[in-house]
Amino acid sequence: MEENTGSLPEELMNSYYSYLKLRTATGNIAGGLGVLALLWSTVVLLGGFVSDLRVKYFWFITVVCFMMASKLVKIVENEFRNEIYVHEPKMILILRRQQWIGEDYERLLKIVLCMVLVPKTILLFCIAIFIDFSHFVTLGVSVWRLVLRDYGDAGGDNVNRAKLNAALDIFYALVLFQSVCVLYWKSLRVVSTELVWRLAPRMKKQCGFEKWGSSLVCMYYLETQMKLRKDENLPNKWNFITYGVELLQSASGDDHLWGARLLDKLVRKDKTVRQELLSSRSSIQTLIGMIGLRGTDNIENRERAARIVAHLASDLNITHFPGTVQCICSLLESCRQYCERQVTCPSENSDNLTNRYFRKKRINMEESKEAREEMTKAIQDMDKARHEWRRFPYESRGAKELISQGLLILERVTEDNGNCTEISKDQRLLSKIMSPLSSHYFLSNVRDDTMIEMLSKSLTVVSRLLTSPGDGATRLRNKLASNTKAVSNLMVIWETGSEVAQQLHQHALEILTELAFDDSFKKLDFKKLFKTLRSVFLEEKHGNPVVAEAERERATRLKGKTGEALARLLPARTARGVNVAEILSKQEAINLMIKVRNEILSTKMGTAADTATGEDEQSEERNFLAAMLSLAVVMYNENVVSREDFADGIHEALVVKLVKILKANKHSTSECLRVVKLTCQVVIAMVQVKPSCINHFNGHNLRGTLAEASKTMSEVDDCMLFVGNDREVIKPAERSLASLVKEAEELLDKAQEQGITDISA
Repeated sequence: MEENTGSLPEELMNSYYSYLKLRTATGNIAGGLGVLALLWSTVVLLGGFVSDLRVKYFWFITVVCFMMASKLVKIVENEFRNEIYVHEPKMILILRRQQWIGEDYERLLKIVLCMVLVPKTILLFCIAIFIDFSHFVTLGVSVWRLVLRDYGDAGGDNVNRAKLNAALDIFYALVLFQSVCVLYWKSLRVVSTELVWRLAPRMKKQCGFEKWGSSLVCMYYLETQMKLRKDENLPNKWNFITYGVELLQSASGDDHLWGARLLDKLVRKDKTVRQELLSSRSSIQTLIGMIGLRGTDNIENRERAARIVAHLASDLNITHFPGTVQCICSLLESCRQYCERQVTCPSENSDNLTNRYFRKKRINMEESKEAREEMTKAIQDMDKARHEWRRFPYESRGAKELISQGLLILERVTEDNGNCTEISKDQRLLSKIMSPLSSHYFLSNVRDDTMIEMLSKSLTVVSRLLTSPGDGATRLRNKLASNTKAVSNLMVIWETGSEVAQQLHQHALEILTELAFDDSFKKLDFKKLFKTLRSVFLEEKHGNPVVAEAERERATRLKGKTGEALARLLPARTARGVNVAEILSKQEAINLMIKVRNEILSTKMGTAADTATGEDEQSEERNFLAAMLSLAVVMYNENVVSREDFADGIHEALVVKLVKILKANKHSTSECLRVVKLTCQVVIAMVQVKPSCINHFNGHNLRGTLAEASKTMSEVDDCMLFVGNDREVIKPAERSLASLVKEAEELLDKAQEQGITDISA
């Protein structure tokens, strides 16, 4: 039977649950008919007509009743298949291990046990066959008796004879229908089980399961069958994902591993895995506990749990999950564990699948004995084909995998400032995070992309911790700024031209910029950092069509970060006792101003190319533009360039660009608000140093554009009052947009009046 390969894997299984529902209904009908037939034979036939029955008919009824009763009490399932009557072989094995028993006595015991075992085994085997095939016998007998209907003459009493015939017809009809229902039920069981076995390899391949995939599919099938037997309907949205979450909520360590195996394979393919796990706090806590397990026997648990938690980390509040910080520490210490090829076994190797499964579902089994019958048979069949159930090899990816996942979890949880505050309180974890920066072999051991990614994540975490609110960030900044080796390693990243160092430039820049604000940061290091940033910002890189688009985007992003860092460091130079002349000559300052102006003019903002880009690209463009505008305003406010030099860079093209920027950012978002505020400050500076530029502004309706932007962003402007930003480059940007627009309009009016007065004079 072919299925739509585009369907979800569990949908292939769920499409056959009609068989299971039909089986359940058929089984209930068969059970009801069997009980009714037994009651009818006991109360009506044997109770009312026993004296009128011939001997052979009496035995027919008795044998049929015994067969039906044996099926109803489930002797085979509850007793024989549990092997409680065939413990003799086990006892013989135990005797062989006992050294204190004499050989003669041991031989005698073995003979006695074998003498009991052989006939008992034969007897039990015959009984089992008799009971298993009893429905065929009852079917044949009932059809035979209904066809012949020679029930006797009831002693010549026509009335009793009519009643006897009617009673026997009803009895054999009930037996007939019950036998047919049982046969139909068994055929449905064979069909549904066969379908599951045919689906298992396909689902294993589609989900990317490993060798354990077929076993997991069967477990899912059995669990689904159990729920149908108990509730007659499946829970809402029942699928592989909800099953995996349910396994994590179990009290069994084996179930936790199976749940981690399942979700580890699905979390990268299905977004709903994230939603289901985030809605189950206990499941996440279980995964965190699995990460904290020690020993080589738990490597698979740790690696799979770490990968799942890494996908959830950006939405986690670590204060809600005790032990998260300690588990991350254990991941970063994974190199202490000896990783080898691991074979994962259940916690109790002596148990077979049936016993372990029923021990887990003991309560449900007590509620529904019929479910135990069905589950036992299904599992017994599956056990025959899966003798390797208890051993699945797992190839560990090594200590790097665990450390990398630990850093990835850190990188994502530190997106939240609250998590950063909590992490800053844990000195053990902080020492692990800072360890690479203080190493004498910081870059020398980097040989592959994995190590580059690990260092990149580590520096990202350090940067976020430094910029988080609270005293923890201040203490960390002071500790790093006074660490000569850490500062030296960060500067080496900028001074080294290797490909590895270039990929870490942005992270090193962010950290060094934060350290420069600490009193422990040396004046010499401050000058060196500023000159390095200036050189990088002014460096001209000619376009190379061979260079990949990703490389160009990275270079642009780095230039934006460099411009933002320069804008933040220029006002901080006074606290370091550094004059502008010590870090910038007059010509370098002019070149820097010209570079900023050209970067603003070359942005896509306000052009047709900007509208064709996606939201992520537009966000990157706004951040870059905000950095350039910030640097321009700071250079004016800090008198880095003279008013005359600043005015020389003002021309109509710049005015047109600023108006386009205002029009392109008339959206009620914080990013757009920041760009518009900075643009207003640039306009204010331009009017102050060159009032004559008002002619260009008037020609392009700057007033109307500012008024419209102020009206559109009034709500988000008011809300930003409660946000605050300690890292804001331009403190006046904390002013409302309305006040900046008002100041710009007043300056425009003043400049216009001054121009009219000059003309009149």
